[in-house]
Amino acid sequence: MNPLRLFVVTTFVLTWIALGLAVARASAEESPSSREGCGGRVISVPSRPTVTSATDTTQCGVVEIEYGLERQWPGGGANRDDLSGGLRFGVTPNLDLHWSSSAFLHVMDDSGNRTGFGDTWIGLRYRFLKQTKLRPSMGVLYSAKVGSARLGLGGTDRVDHAIAFLASKDVHRVHFDFNLIPQWAGRAGASGFDYNTGLALSSAIPVTRRWGLVAEGYGYTSLNEENPAFASIMLGCTYAASSRLVFDSGTDVGATSGAPRKRAFVGVTYAIGNVYSWMRAR
Repeated sequence: MNPLRLFVVTTFVLTWIALGLAVARASAEESPSSREGCGGRVISVPSRPTVTSATDTTQCGVVEIEYGLERQWPGGGANRDDLSGGLRFGVTPNLDLHWSSSAFLHVMDDSGNRTGFGDTWIGLRYRFLKQTKLRPSMGVLYSAKVGSARLGLGGTDRVDHAIAFLASKDVHRVHFDFNLIPQWAGRAGASGFDYNTGLALSSAIPVTRRWGLVAEGYGYTSLNEENPAFASIMLGCTYAASSRLVFDSGTDVGATSGAPRKRAFVGVTYAIGNVYSWMRAR
């Protein structure tokens, strides 16, 4: 990564973290009634392993960390290894901050072997309707990509934007999440944006007190000539070692010719603790 790009990414991330801490401090100093729902037992609210985002936000005041390692086989003898993860912070019972990046990328294809840092994403998720017996919960997730990956690793050195419209519903023991995801991707070496839309639907069902199964279908319309429309199907499982610590694993396969042929992954989510409680204790 060139020094200017590193400076921009670092400044952007630190500004976002500072904003989150400032909001946390302000919220910690509010009256107890205004912090309703921001205390109690710390639990993890994983966003892994699905592409689909739930309307459930990170528990209020809690900082969560998640990381995953995956290998992707796009086809034609190529493969891609990705170690990625990030942090989430529950600002209020209905609002959380997201930061994620690919800490390590390795790509092997006809152009050779390349290794480096991936792109960085910053986001805000807000749930504006809670679930009722007849109505799903609904929310929105805005994400912006700060270009930190080299062009040879799929980066564009441009800012991308995505707005996901979220809906979640429990039907008996099965939990469903649905996303509609318009995206604007900055063009490499040119002005303007390419545009596409994603659709994702996932379902999760507990099998035992600790084990759960996850199934998902997702896909995107064509972005440009290099990125055609595709659809994929994912099957995975989760294991809750405790209320704070959740492991996941799974695989997905391409359902159309434009999709990566296969992907396998493992990951972990851990709820570190409640920042608001720490501040009140001080």
